[in-house]
Amino acid sequence: MRLDISSIEEQIEGGNGGSSQSTSKVKNDDSGGSSNAAPQVISRELGVNSEYDCLDLYPGADAGGDATGCSGTTNACAAANLLNILSGEGEGYVSTETVRVSADQSSEELLGFDCRARGGTPEAGGGEAAEPVVITVSLRDFQAMPVEPLVASAGPEDGWLPVHMVNVLHTDDEMQSLATEVLGVPVEVRAVPVSFHWDLGDGSTITTSTAGAPYPSEEITAEYAFEGWYDVTLTTTFSGQFSVAGGEWQDIDGTIEVASDPVPIYSKSLESRLVDGAVPVDEEGDPWVPERTAETEGPQDPDATHREI
Repeated sequence: MRLDISSIEEQIEGGNGGSSQSTSKVKNDDSGGSSNAAPQVISRELGVNSEYDCLDLYPGADAGGDATGCSGTTNACAAANLLNILSGEGEGYVSTETVRVSADQSSEELLGFDCRARGGTPEAGGGEAAEPVVITVSLRDFQAMPVEPLVASAGPEDGWLPVHMVNVLHTDDEMQSLATEVLGVPVEVRAVPVSFHWDLGDGSTITTSTAGAPYPSEEITAEYAFEGWYDVTLTTTFSGQFSVAGGEWQDIDGTIEVASDPVPIYSKSLESRLVDGAVPVDEEGDPWVPERTAETEGPQDPDATHREI
């Protein structure tokens, strides 16, 4: 059974609680297996053929209380099973053990015990193993992860540039690593920026496969034809990969888009203008930049372009 993280979490939330810890056991299995296969998490009914008990989950002389609590959980599950069947309200409950089987099938690790509603499961002690659960990461999972927006850089640091001056655009393209855990199994996800879409705010856009570089590089540049305030907005497309329990990296089917905070920039016309001669001029200061209002917004460029670099 191949389940994504969201589906597994929904199944776990539907359970009735249980005990969790971990212990390992080596299996005598000569069947081999692919070294590139992912570890499997198997939830199977706790029956007479089970290789584990609560002492396996809490080994050691100081674990008596934990082991007793674990046994109480399984005993309570058996009682709930009997009451449920006698009341006619359902098919009963079943105690299960959850194990993580190594990729080469040579060893397994006990993750915990649980009590779940019976339905479509083998009879207690029947010896029939549940279908393996292979953890995967879906596009829905990827979209829900906290991938950080990249920091967009546009224009000089003081927030303005002259009309028709080259505006250098750049960001970083570092991969982001995200970690989670499902059924006690570590899952690592990495988000890799693969495409950068710059919206200049005047109708022009630039799409590139590279992140650009700071000035004096002119790898990704644009310019404004008119005076006014504009927002430069970067939207980054990320591809994703995931690894289960340190296994091989597997591609996530699909990509996500993450928008960065807009960068406000003022395009300033430096044409000669009449000024009040009675007002001293600060020749060392920057040209006056107006407050941003509806009247000082920059107009759309009728010659706007959509470039791919």
